[in-house]
Amino acid sequence: MRRVSLFVYGTLQPHAGTRMGQWIADRLESAEPARVPGRIRAVKGGNGWFPALVSPRSGARVQGTLCRLVLRPGELAKLDRYEGREYRRVSLPVRTASGRSARAQVYCWRVALPDAALVIRDGNYLGWLERTGRQAFTTLRNGA
Repeated sequence: MRRVSLFVYGTLQPHAGTRMGQWIADRLESAEPARVPGRIRAVKGGNGWFPALVSPRSGARVQGTLCRLVLRPGELAKLDRYEGREYRRVSLPVRTASGRSARAQVYCWRVALPDAALVIRDGNYLGWLERTGRQAFTTLRNGA
């Protein structure tokens, strides 16, 4: 088993109501609200919207969840495959709601954004979904 700190800000959040959010929840050791530097855009795909974290060196902040995961061998690679080539997993500084600083793995967007990608100004993807009435992208199969 391997312990991994992963900051998630979209459909991977354990309370997002998605299949992959549940996959993360099933592997949680702990979770707490947190922020990372960056901006996010909403990208339309398949059956809903998913966020793309860009500009991780900007002064803006993205809201999400710092997760401490317990993963079996191969599960981090499975998560990388799920995220796809559009994302690259990098280490970023994280600040928790309680003020603690840490570093965590974060999936950042690495390819050109579609022209129709929408700005999420406050950095809160789940709040944006709720405010706009849009639906989160979700997979049709369990966990992959």
